[in-house]
Amino acid sequence: MRIGAFFIFFDVYCLLIKCFEMDWNKDEIVELCMEKCLSRMQDIKSAMDTAQDAIMNDTKSSMGDKYETSREMAQQEISRLQHQLSQAELDIEKLKTLNLKPSQTVLVGSIVETSQFDYFIAISIGPLKINDRTIMVVSKESPIGNILMGKQTSNLINFNGKTLTINRII
Repeated sequence: MRIGAFFIFFDVYCLLIKCFEMDWNKDEIVELCMEKCLSRMQDIKSAMDTAQDAIMNDTKSSMGDKYETSREMAQQEISRLQHQLSQAELDIEKLKTLNLKPSQTVLVGSIVETSQFDYFIAISIGPLKINDRTIMVVSKESPIGNILMGKQTSNLINFNGKTLTINRII
């Protein structure tokens, strides 16, 4: 009988722990997303400087074609990095204008707790680890974001061959 009582106590204890598990803090998530975007912007700017230096310091040799090819490759790299920088700037603007108010349906700015993962619908960043918990930060245009948009608590969705339940929308 003692063992049975222990398991009942343990089940109640686990249920209480789950009930009192801390909710996600949207402001904290947005702040971490901002930090990631700003860090990404710094990395991009540094890479752009390196590519620009490569263009400026490349001396023309007797092999003119090689010189022109390396300059063109560096210029293409700068162009690619400028596009990435523009996207990072857009991501920061999206984060600044997020509606973080609770909603009954999944919108941009919602946290969606499912039977598999928790998702924050904002911009595409991927997993963020906060206090030993992981939340997937995805855009509404991502495959899972697109499926979740407009859904409500208790709705079932199919994603990657799995059926997920929306447990809660914050």
